[in-house]
Amino acid sequence: MLTRLIVLNVIVFILANILVNIPGVGGYITDYLALPSSLHQLLYRPWTLITYMFLHIQLMHLVSNMLWFYWFGIIFTDFMGQKRLLYTYLLGGIAGGLLFIIFSNLFTGESTLLGASAGIMAVIIATAVLVPDYELRLIFFGPVKLKYLAIGAFVLTSLIDFSANSGGKVSHIGGAIYGAIYMFQYRKGIDYTKGISNFFSKIGNLFKAKPKLKREGGNGVRTKNYAADEKQKKIDAILDKISSSGYDALTKEEKDFLFKSSKNS
Repeated sequence: MLTRLIVLNVIVFILANILVNIPGVGGYITDYLALPSSLHQLLYRPWTLITYMFLHIQLMHLVSNMLWFYWFGIIFTDFMGQKRLLYTYLLGGIAGGLLFIIFSNLFTGESTLLGASAGIMAVIIATAVLVPDYELRLIFFGPVKLKYLAIGAFVLTSLIDFSANSGGKVSHIGGAIYGAIYMFQYRKGIDYTKGISNFFSKIGNLFKAKPKLKREGGNGVRTKNYAADEKQKKIDAILDKISSSGYDALTKEEKDFLFKSSKNS
């Protein structure tokens, strides 16, 4: 999922930069893919609340966003799985976009927003809240805890020189707020993304034949859902252990189980 999201951002970047140089076409790229602050325009282009977070025009904007996304996205996926990465990216981007619209209409009057920064900031902050003491080894710095990297990323991209690109920085804040709220609630046993996943699963099930019940020996009938629920309970117990005692407190068996589960999520 992480690779797909990065590739999608790169593909949109390439196509956008080709199209913006075509006379009579270039202006439509930002008009129909970037998020407008105007509520009137948003009413007629509601899809931009999603498309804006895949649109980059400047190369360095794309590169810096994708590097941060890759570094933190790998860690997030290892602990939380691929589906939660997708939902955190999308919902963080939506939260950032909504805060941008509110702020622009009240204060700055900035016209459009584009880029994946809000969704990526949601992933960064959510990861840091989940495993704050997880360490990464950086060149010239050595081991650095995730919470310090997240704080640094947030301050550098969202708070310094707020007069420049203030609308974009507000969207970063919106993404960060969502990421923090989501993960704090997740640690309490409340998973917003699970409800969304179940919703789409129910829609998908409308177009699928009902799965046959599987009989296991003489123990009666058990469905696939039962096995999935038991697996999720074990994952939640491991994550609770990480939250209270840190990743290093896990046994080798628990680490292997968590790693294999993340690959299959």
